[in-house]
Amino acid sequence: AEWGGGRYFLYLVPIVPIFGPGLTTDVRPITLTSELERKSGYAELLLNASGLTARDALIVHSVSGRNTVAIEMAEGARARGALVIALTSVTYSAAVTSRHPRGVKLMDAADIVIDNCGIIGDAVVQLAGLPQAVGPTSTVVGAALLNALVVEIVERLLQRGIEPPVFLSANLDRGDAHNQRLLDKYRGRLNYL
Repeated sequence: AEWGGGRYFLYLVPIVPIFGPGLTTDVRPITLTSELERKSGYAELLLNASGLTARDALIVHSVSGRNTVAIEMAEGARARGALVIALTSVTYSAAVTSRHPRGVKLMDAADIVIDNCGIIGDAVVQLAGLPQAVGPTSTVVGAALLNALVVEIVERLLQRGIEPPVFLSANLDRGDAHNQRLLDKYRGRLNYL
C-alpha cells in the first residue's frame, strides 16, 4: 500500500494485534467491556503501548462504529501518521448516535472504510417468540474480509517482487524453521514476542 506521499508496505508476520485489557470477551463481568469501550482516553494508553508509528496501518473493527475507544484509536493513529482502515457496518453506524465526545463515528475518522454490509443490531435471524434477532454476522464476515485483505496484500507484494512474510503452519515439518526465520527478521517490529 502507498499513502502519505511515501511508500509503506503492509507485512503479514508483523501484524501486531492490540488487545486492550477489558475489551475482550474474557472479562468478568462481561458487561465491563461495554463500559470500557465508551471511555475517553483509554485509546491513547493502548496506542502508546502499541508502538504504532507513521509506517504502520491500523485496522479498527467496530460494527456500530459509535464507541469512543474505537474512534479515538483511529484518531490517535492518524495523528501519528498511520493509515487507518475501519471495518464497520455503514448502515448500522449511520442509524445510531455517536458516543464520542465530539459526535464523530469510526467511519468519519478512517482513511479507508471497509463496509461489512451488516444490518442494524448485527443479528439476522428472527425467531418466533423472541423480540430481538439472533445470529450476528460481523464476526464471520469480518474474518472473511480481513483474510481477503491479506490475500490481496500478498498478491501485490508478489507483483512487486517482494517475498511476502507469511507464516507457515507450525504443524508442517518445515514450519518451525520457516517461521523462525521470519520472526528473526521482523523481531524489532513484534512487540508480542
